Amino acid sequence: MKPDLHGSRIILRSIQSNDCNDLFEIYSDNQTMEFASDPIFTSKDMIIQMLESVVRLEKSGESLEWAVMEKATNKVIGTCGLHSFSDNGDACEVGCLLNSSYWRQGYVSEALFLLFSHTKSLGVEKLFADIDEGNFRSQALFSKLGFKSKNGKFQRFL
Repeated sequence: MKPDLHGSRIILRSIQSNDCNDLFEIYSDNQTMEFASDPIFTSKDMIIQMLESVVRLEKSGESLEWAVMEKATNKVIGTCGLHSFSDNGDACEVGCLLNSSYWRQGYVSEALFLLFSHTKSLGVEKLFADIDEGNFRSQALFSKLGFKSKNGKFQRFL
C-alpha cells in the first residue's frame, strides 16, 4: 500500500470512489486536458472506468497514482503518479494533472516535491516526463524542477 504524502497545503493520497465529482471536474475540462494523453471525459462512467484501471495497474505494480487533495477544502484538485517503471525499477515516468482553476499557485510543484522524495525511497534513480512539445507551461515547470530535455523527453536524476 502506498503512503499518504503530506505537504503544507496538499495531501497526496489514494484515489477513492467518492472523488468522482472532483475527478470529473478535472477530466472533463478542455483547458485541463489540452495536453493530456487521455481524451476529455464526457461522462462520470469514464471516471469509474479510470478508477478501475488505477486499481488494476497498482495491483500489478505497473503504476502508482495519487489524488492531490487541497487540505483547506478536502477537494481533489489533481492527480499525480508514477508509471512505466524500468525492468529493474530504477527509472520511471512521472505524470500529473491539475484542475485548471488551481494553475499558477504552486500546487504541482508541491505535489512533485512530495512525489520525488517518496520515489527516491522506492529505489528510483531517474525520472522521465513525457511533455507535449506545445505544453510550454509544463516544460518550464519541469525545467525549474531540475529536469533536462533530451531527445524530446525530460529527465532528472534523483
